[in-house]
Amino acid sequence: MSFFARVLNHLVNEVLVQGLANNRTFQQFAVRSNAWIAEVAKKSAEKQNQIAEQAQNFHKTFREEMKKGVDEQFKRK
Repeated sequence: MSFFARVLNHLVNEVLVQGLANNRTFQQFAVRSNAWIAEVAKKSAEKQNQIAEQAQNFHKTFREEMKKGVDEQFKRK
């Protein structure tokens, strides 16, 4: 990019950023978006813990049932 294009790009970027930073509607949008993302992250962490617990229970039950099956199989012979 030429020097003038970079300067123009920088100026437009500064005007855009300052305009959004001082815009009340954009600020409200940013606050709401942040709150929504925080809530989604919290729910995601809770669901992740729930799924991990279910997987752990499944693994434990599966292991116990497999052990019973193997024990029964070898007791029959």
